[in-house]
Amino acid sequence: MTAHSSHKPPYSAGFRDRVFDTDPFALALWYPATAPETPVRHMGVASMAARNAPFAAGGPFPLVMISHGSEGHRFVHFWLAEYLARRGYIVAAPQHAGDNYIDAHDARSLTIIERRPQEMRQALDLLLAHDDIAPHIDSGKITALGHSAGGATVLKLGGWRFDASAWRQYCQVNSETDRVICEYVPDDAALNRLENVHGAPVVAARDDRISAIITIAPAFGVAATPAGVEQLKVPVLFIEADTDEVLLHDVNAARFRDLLHGRAKFVRVKGAGHYSFLPPCTDYIAQNFPHLCRDFGRERPHIHDSVKQLVHHFLRGLHPG
Repeated sequence: MTAHSSHKPPYSAGFRDRVFDTDPFALALWYPATAPETPVRHMGVASMAARNAPFAAGGPFPLVMISHGSEGHRFVHFWLAEYLARRGYIVAAPQHAGDNYIDAHDARSLTIIERRPQEMRQALDLLLAHDDIAPHIDSGKITALGHSAGGATVLKLGGWRFDASAWRQYCQVNSETDRVICEYVPDDAALNRLENVHGAPVVAARDDRISAIITIAPAFGVAATPAGVEQLKVPVLFIEADTDEVLLHDVNAARFRDLLHGRAKFVRVKGAGHYSFLPPCTDYIAQNFPHLCRDFGRERPHIHDSVKQLVHHFLRGLHPG
């Protein structure tokens, strides 16, 4: 992987923001281009991309759909999106309504567990119907990638059936020791509504257009059951933080590892904490949100390099040649 990454990539990183004329949510897009890159800023972090450039010839290209973590934004993984765009991938990142840095009133709630996958499906629908973008997408090579709550979101798109009753049962015992997961646990009324809507407190959201999943430090493993992962049959890469200071490892990534019994690939990234997959910190973020800047033994750019290579290697292995 290291030797391959030293080669000059074949494309520049094209970039467009707010792609649709009447989008239900903001969506950023990165893609292979040939125009020269110029400086851009994503939430205060400097980078390089070819803003509004034409698509490169040579497509159609595989598509990676990104779901950000709770209270995040569509630019969170720009560092990975640019890297992939330069190597022949289209990357689309919607900003989840009600669970972003501006409006977080639904963060980590059951509403988001239901709505987030729907937003990802809607974003994919819009992209595949877009006159300019759709011809460049290889619709047989679509991967969904997500971090934290986004990791749970994409696992659902891959076939995981989220069991809200298991979440509730876990928090009846562990509410004091796992406040991150249990703060917004569903009440009786919410579970009853799920029963009425879905016939069970299980929320399914499988999208057969998604051919692979990459999940980074996924949340809500407490809602995973043996029956719930039976339909998770697409290739899955789990990227775990070496020291996850936010999500308890045994009931999140490790819970999926136990249930999947070798049916997915798991890699722990040395020196990474839960927020190490976010962009490098600006002075403003470091001063006002220092917890977002905490890593565990490696500098964030080096952690990002590891993730880039892991993701690229996994994607290349899906469709060799």
